Amino acid sequence: MLIAQTDDPELLEWLAKANQRGGTFVSSIARAALSADIDNYALLRPVILELRKKYREYEPSDAVKQEIRERQLLT
Repeated sequence: MLIAQTDDPELLEWLAKANQRGGTFVSSIARAALSADIDNYALLRPVILELRKKYREYEPSDAVKQEIRERQLLT
């Protein structure tokens, strides 16, 4: 099982931006995902992945994506 804060760093960046900059619906879903427990995050994750495709403006920059990849290699 995944949880945004610990297992999904690239999605976490999208969620943080969507929470801060998104419209009411997108920010509400992002906020719910950021505070979800493991069971509820599993329910929300497929929805978030679809929203991420639709709302690309919240994507992390290439530099952030590279940093995330490098951190994952260290763990």
